[in-house]
Amino acid sequence: MRILELGLETADVAAQTAFWGNTLGVPVRDAGDGRIEIRLERSIIRFARASEGADPRYHFAINIPPGSIEDAAAWIDERHALLQFHDDPDVEEGATIVRTDRGAATLYFLDGGGNVVELIANHHLDADHAGSFDAGCLLEIAEIGIATADPSATRAAIQEALAADVLWGGRPGWQLTAIGDDHGVVIVAPAGRGWIPVGLPAQPHPTSIVAEGPGPRELTLSEGPYSIRAVA
Repeated sequence: MRILELGLETADVAAQTAFWGNTLGVPVRDAGDGRIEIRLERSIIRFARASEGADPRYHFAINIPPGSIEDAAAWIDERHALLQFHDDPDVEEGATIVRTDRGAATLYFLDGGGNVVELIANHHLDADHAGSFDAGCLLEIAEIGIATADPSATRAAIQEALAADVLWGGRPGWQLTAIGDDHGVVIVAPAGRGWIPVGLPAQPHPTSIVAEGPGPRELTLSEGPYSIRAVA
């Protein structure tokens, strides 16, 4: 499942423009009315200005070429601070690169709006990149996390809308459910659960998702609100 477009809100559009455009060198376009578009190789992230007094903060992830996590860490570290893991029984103290049970390698940082951003090097993907690591290695949206008071009902609604299976989680003892495949997933989290590695509480915030699906479908959930659209 490829997530083609992701719409989020931010309290500081200028800070996001500076971070993604100047610090990381990703193409950023002024979309008018206080909105910007961040253009990855295969996906677009849109940030709109949040309502007065709101400061929405999300977790989302971006796929990078397999085997490139060390190069990505060095590239980010030259420009911005990597997040470290502390007091996590499953991760070495102070680690900035972690390996998942599914064999992917990941790192985390905060963007200009305080969102927890993850880069994922997944060996299940076929995505070569010649030369050194650069902004062109930020390939596509890999994950977007959404929070809900009713994870079971939200998961079922999203699965139906996207005609997608559960990739991981969704079992007894798991708080998270990832719906989709190795290219892209929507992660359903119970509200209040902390996004690693900083424990940012998952909260419902306005989110729009456009993803590839077997046919055109649309879903709107009042929490957030969340708008999910599948396109063929």
